[in-house]
Amino acid sequence: MRNLLFSTLLLLGFVTVFAQTKTPITVALYNCENFFDTKDDPNKKDDEFLPESPLKWDETRFMNKLTKIAQVLDSTVAGSGLPNLVGLVEVENKEVLQELVSKSQLKATSYGILCTDSPDERSIDVGLLYDKSVFTLVDFKELNATNPSLGDYKTRNVLFATLKATNGDVVYVFVNHWPSRREGEKESEPRRIYAAEQVRNKINELQKKDPKAKIIVMGDFNDHPDNNSILSTLKASDKPKDKGDLYNAYQTLDVAKQGTHYYDKEWRVLDQIIVSQGFLGAKKGYKFNPKNAHILRKDFVLYKNAKTGEERPSRTYSGEKYFNGYSDHLAIYITLD
Repeated sequence: MRNLLFSTLLLLGFVTVFAQTKTPITVALYNCENFFDTKDDPNKKDDEFLPESPLKWDETRFMNKLTKIAQVLDSTVAGSGLPNLVGLVEVENKEVLQELVSKSQLKATSYGILCTDSPDERSIDVGLLYDKSVFTLVDFKELNATNPSLGDYKTRNVLFATLKATNGDVVYVFVNHWPSRREGEKESEPRRIYAAEQVRNKINELQKKDPKAKIIVMGDFNDHPDNNSILSTLKASDKPKDKGDLYNAYQTLDVAKQGTHYYDKEWRVLDQIIVSQGFLGAKKGYKFNPKNAHILRKDFVLYKNAKTGEERPSRTYSGEKYFNGYSDHLAIYITLD
């Protein structure tokens, strides 16, 4: 009887490991566009998003925003289930992520929550949700992406997390929100190149220890896949040449004009999920098929001009006018088999 019980438990163990290894996971990234709470933080420039501000950012509007973010993330997985890794951009603090997880359908998954605490001049940060049934947190750090020699500005830190999956994979995750183009693309480019250098330097360290390291670099880069910061500094493209180069399936989507952001009557890709070649054709653990890179372009996240037929992301605000939309960016996601 004992031998039979032992054999049964052993078999169940093998089945569990097999199922964990064979189940694909979803990695999603969403620029939430100003996901602020309604409380005044005296240490941050959050006055724009308060109940008494011109935007009238109250609890009702906050909950509308929270519900819509959850709806978008829920839509990145076909059928039932939620994404296993979620990078979030333009969040005020860890508290809004805790609210997101506890007050929406995301509470169905036990998420670990990470968030940076950056010196950003707009008081926004980046976050990461990880499914604790799939991943265990090994380490969490922030990379300073602000170069003081490039002018009087402060930007978002890069979130860098080391996670261990139930199938044994160690996965290194970078969540980014690089400096904007507000002062002009060329004028601001050195700031983004500096941010790219900080990420690339860390990747070089990882690949020196393990050339096949599994690395995910995602975020709103405020640059397109063919810009210098991505193509030359980060060394990410859809045709990587050297072993240490990264693979960017979103370059292919950008060429096809399947953008994540709409500006000057043109769709382009600013939001990208980039992976190391350790995910391509991996013989064990998670692997990535370039066909499994997507942009969540659903009717409910789009505004369509009735006269011209022109489509663009459905925003929460345009100026001070409240539209109760989603974001000025579309979400993206990949699946790992």
